[in-house]
Amino acid sequence: MASPQFSIRLPVKLDERLNTYAQQTGTTKTKVMLDALAHYLGCSDDVPLTRRVFELEERVTALEAQAEGR
Repeated sequence: MASPQFSIRLPVKLDERLNTYAQQTGTTKTKVMLDALAHYLGCSDDVPLTRRVFELEERVTALEAQAEGR
């Protein structure tokens, strides 16, 4: 079953900050917004554990690459 989808309008400055953050962390705007919404609503546990583990693994890999100077 497909996940529900919705659209929002962001102020230009907030969109710029979102884009910058996503680029700096090597993630997508969707992931940032999902995580922020789950955190804001106090339901971070609703984000599937497999997704959270996968994202942590991606971040560790990126950090290791940075540490090695790749």
